[in-house]
Amino acid sequence: MQVNYRKKYFIKKDFQSRFMLRFVVIATVWAAAAAILFSFLAGKKLDDVRYSSHIDIKTISELLVPITFAAQVASLLIFAAILAYTVNSLWKRLSPPLYSLKKDIARIAGGDLMNEVSLSSDEEFQDLAADLDSMRSGLQEKIVRLKEQQRILSAAADELSRSTLEGKPSLTHAAALQAAVKGLKAAADVFHY
Repeated sequence: MQVNYRKKYFIKKDFQSRFMLRFVVIATVWAAAAAILFSFLAGKKLDDVRYSSHIDIKTISELLVPITFAAQVASLLIFAAILAYTVNSLWKRLSPPLYSLKKDIARIAGGDLMNEVSLSSDEEFQDLAADLDSMRSGLQEKIVRLKEQQRILSAAADELSRSTLEGKPSLTHAAALQAAVKGLKAAADVFHY
C-alpha cells in the first residue's frame, strides 16, 4: 500500500497565513468603507431633501439608488487600489526566488551539475529549492557512475585490443569487456527515456 504525503512546495504556511490575513483585513476595510461612505452620502442626501421643499421624490429607491451606486463604485475603486498594492507587493516578494530557480533549472538543463541550488534564507520556495538540489545531486551521482563505467569499459576494450595485437587474445579479456558493457548498461538503465 502506497501512502502519498503531499509536500507544500510553493509557499510556506506562515506566508499563506499572512496573505490571507491581509486579504481578510482588506475585504473588511472595503466593506466598512462602503458602509460608512453609503451612510455619509445617504445622510447628506436626506438632509438636503429635508431642507429642500421643491424636490419631488416618489420613492425611496429613487433617492437612494444613485447614492448606493456612487458609494459602491467609490469603495470598489478603493478596494481595487488596495488589492493592486497587495498583489504588487506579493509579486515583488515572489519574483526574485522564482527567477533564481528558473536560472538554476536552465543551468541544470545545460549540464552544470556542480553548483548547488539554493535560495537566501528569507526567500520563499525553500522546499522547492531543496528538492531541486536533491535532484541535481542525484543526477550528478548517476553521471559519475556512468563516467566510471565508461572508463572501465574503455580500459577493458584497450586491454582486449592490446592482447589481440600481441596475438594473445584471451577469454579473460573478452569476459572483462563483456562485464564492463553490462556495467555501463546497468548504469544507463537508471535513466528512463
